Amino acid sequence: MIKAIILDFGSVIYKTKWGKMNEYFSEKNGFSILIGNSEDPELIRIYSESDVGKEDFKKFFLRLKPDLQDVESAVKDYKKGYSKFKVLNQELLDIIKELKEKGIRLFGFSDIKKEHYDANQESGIYDGFEYIFASFKFGCLKSDPKAFELLTERLKEYELNPEECLFIDDHLENIERAREKGYKVIYYENFPEVDKLKQELDEIFKPN
Repeated sequence: MIKAIILDFGSVIYKTKWGKMNEYFSEKNGFSILIGNSEDPELIRIYSESDVGKEDFKKFFLRLKPDLQDVESAVKDYKKGYSKFKVLNQELLDIIKELKEKGIRLFGFSDIKKEHYDANQESGIYDGFEYIFASFKFGCLKSDPKAFELLTERLKEYELNPEECLFIDDHLENIERAREKGYKVIYYENFPEVDKLKQELDEIFKPN
């Protein structure tokens, strides 16, 4: 019997409008934070390793703008923009709220840096979730084979086993790793559409 749902957040619960966020940040700080075409390996390393808690994200801003006078203010603006420019999957949030009201426990499992986590927490995105397991706390991304081993160990603190948990994610690799560890899974592909997802949830939670 499924007792808990564990949800990914990016491209499941929300999508960040990075272009709008960058406009907001650039207007306040005078430089862009978009690094998709960067050829600076050190910048990419800092950004990536901050996802797993192995690098200070403040260095990201100082790498982009070495003469930055107030890095704390830049981080504050970044977090504010990250909270402000999001598309929430309200239909999905409504569905999981109904399941919670029926006694299903809710958890999150997200590849996320601490600054994004803090912004989400401050804006209330995590409200209603019992706990958010995060890559910066685990020291590895969900793509790491040990991530779901760590998750399974932590869930013991909540008296939950993998077979009692439903994991929902938009990355097939993560879904396959979770399935290998015994989790029930739903591969969610079409943010923000929920018809297929709702059908799968209805099938899983239909009365006996």
